Amino acid sequence: MSGDRTKSVESTSAGPVTIYRAGSGDPVVLLHGNGHSVHEFERSLPLLIPRFALIGWDMPGHGASNEADAALSIDERASVLGEILARQAIGPAVLVGNSIGAFIAAALAARAPERVKALLLVEMQVRPRAWWDAAWPLVDRMFGTPQQDFDAVQARLCSPLAADLLARWNSDRARAGAGAMIAAMEAIRAHDVMATLAALTVPTHFLFGEKGPAAECAPAALDCVAHATSEIVPGAGHFVSIDQPAAFAAAVERAAQAQGDC
Repeated sequence: MSGDRTKSVESTSAGPVTIYRAGSGDPVVLLHGNGHSVHEFERSLPLLIPRFALIGWDMPGHGASNEADAALSIDERASVLGEILARQAIGPAVLVGNSIGAFIAAALAARAPERVKALLLVEMQVRPRAWWDAAWPLVDRMFGTPQQDFDAVQARLCSPLAADLLARWNSDRARAGAGAMIAAMEAIRAHDVMATLAALTVPTHFLFGEKGPAAECAPAALDCVAHATSEIVPGAGHFVSIDQPAAFAAAVERAAQAQGDC
């Protein structure tokens, strides 16, 4: 995170996990996607820090948490997050997760709804195991080699790719390594996402990028969570907080205003 912040290392069941805090107000937990770090949310932070007490992590096996165990299931990753929130006395909080971060947020909310005020699930790929099995050659190509060239990264964004973002992108992927990134995808493939979503009782909002790979999952997501709402963000791909930071921050604000159980 940029600006005034604190950084600490928490001892967890998965090993040392680095967390970051910034801002003040209602607690919002930011959970990044595969191959990234808390820096994924950098463009949205100036809009969020004045309003919220932000808590971010580097997921086990990623970023400054790259010495932690990366071979964790989604439920195990959610357990580690729960350990951290309990130790930090955080909650109930809005959990904001992108991609695998959305899986982790939903898994924690399903098992410990008392810790969660609301969910903002961004670019969550609500797909059956068979779909992932068929897509696995693409997954291997995308995550089997950490470094990506300009064209490969630009293809995943709708906004122009700046040199500093490309450097951070590849730095984060190199720090995680192919093993941790493939392990994250294995966790997604093995997870029964439909069952997790069906168990949710907290206010839930799905956010998809118009050009993102998960946009086609919006109907399936809403079928799983009867009380959920959904939004498609124009001019955004898989990384809404990068492509459209104002729209992302507005969605966080709406999630924070959610009231009551569903």
